[in-house]
Amino acid sequence: MASSVPEKPPVSFLGLGNMGAPMARRVAAAFPLTVWNRTGARADQLSTLARVATTPADAVRGASIVVTCVADAMGLEDILGGPQGGLSAIEPDAVLVEMSTIGRAAAREAARAVESKGARFVDAPVSGSVGPASRGELLALVGGADADVEHAMPVLRTMCDRVLRAGGVGQGQALKVVLNGVGAHQFVAFASMLALGERAGLARETVVQAFTSGAFATPSYVSKKAKVLARDYGSAEFTLALALKDGALNLALQQEVGLTLPVQREIAREVAQAVAEGLGDEDLFAMEKYFNLPR
Repeated sequence: MASSVPEKPPVSFLGLGNMGAPMARRVAAAFPLTVWNRTGARADQLSTLARVATTPADAVRGASIVVTCVADAMGLEDILGGPQGGLSAIEPDAVLVEMSTIGRAAAREAARAVESKGARFVDAPVSGSVGPASRGELLALVGGADADVEHAMPVLRTMCDRVLRAGGVGQGQALKVVLNGVGAHQFVAFASMLALGERAGLARETVVQAFTSGAFATPSYVSKKAKVLARDYGSAEFTLALALKDGALNLALQQEVGLTLPVQREIAREVAQAVAEGLGDEDLFAMEKYFNLPR
């Protein structure tokens, strides 16, 4: 049966941070796009590619697909709520595609609010960093009804070269929280073992080479190699503060399902301590600096 999705449905994109801006650029190359961002200067940078809206309500009005990409659940609430929020003007039967990492509970709460307006909700948090976002090489972890996901798929495909279906609404978020939990183990392990290796007299270059070419090498390790060797943690694509948020979402999911994971809880505690030491705005591999602090 032929798809009922228009070839070029109007799209709106709200949230133009480090990830959102390159994602929106890719959407703008394929669809008529309206953008909005809390800091107007970021939206203005896309003014040659998209219409710049004055409010979230202005952005979503008339859109068939609404994409949101913000820092956390509170940011999504701010975008959707209030007299000028997105929910005040979202079109009936529009699909809102939430691409932030906000956790399963928040996604399901947002879905209820969206559905109360006659619209539909898909959660599609992404795995990847700024480089893959610019190249359209993200992995989308998608939760939602099949028909709603199908409606959003042409837009998702502009940003993501892989789409993994996780189940119903909220399950994309659950999968992202679980995946980020694995990532937390990895970057904390890398940073702590790098600190241990250097204290044991191993050359930094040798340790990093082993980590990035040995049996446990991962794309995350390899992509951070130059940054780690240079100790360049100030130019962050993903900060320790965001890693702390993700850790809190993992603990919330553990509580929700009744499973206690002590190692994950200890990792979250260590990341919280690093943020408390003033490293929150630095790259997540700045955990190395935390482990080298005097104790």
